[in-house]
Amino acid sequence: MLGIQRLILAFLLCFEYQICQCSGFLYEEYYWQDFEGEVPFNALAGGKDATGKPIYIGQVLIGGKLLPAKIYVNDNKAYYTWGYEMSTTVDVKILCTEHPERFTWIPTKKDEIHKLINQRLVKGGWEPSYDLYIGRAFYNLQTLVGRIRVFGNPVSNLGLYISADGKEVILDSFEILAHAAEVNGSDIRYCGRRFVILQQ
Repeated sequence: MLGIQRLILAFLLCFEYQICQCSGFLYEEYYWQDFEGEVPFNALAGGKDATGKPIYIGQVLIGGKLLPAKIYVNDNKAYYTWGYEMSTTVDVKILCTEHPERFTWIPTKKDEIHKLINQRLVKGGWEPSYDLYIGRAFYNLQTLVGRIRVFGNPVSNLGLYISADGKEVILDSFEILAHAAEVNGSDIRYCGRRFVILQQ
């Protein structure tokens, strides 16, 4: 009996040690990294400018709101909309991932977002009364990223807000960013170790 108690105690101590050695049990396959003017190698591109260069997905904290933004290569600013196009270099993050192949853009409309119940939509922020998701649309020879404002009621969804030529543009039809789990398995991360459980 004493041997079993020692075995259980050893297991619990080992388990506690593992908890202390990691920052959490589950890790997302994407994350928001601080943006300090240089696009990291694993940043997720969401669009293209008129010359074909990538536009990256950013996020800014402004006046108690967390808003999706767009980030251009060789530009230290993040561009977002709030009535018109604005920019900042303060409190900016950029969306990063090791698995860009697991992201998809789903065509939809502002009053049809609620039909995407089997999709894992990527949240891009928050503002009072609205959840914000990442969206994009082709506009003025560019594929521009922006924020999709979603309310609990489909008729109150406000569409995709993008910035173009210094103005805020609101679109009813757009693409929304979704993340898919690993095909043929469930990807579980435990204290930095990756486990894949294959489904039969």
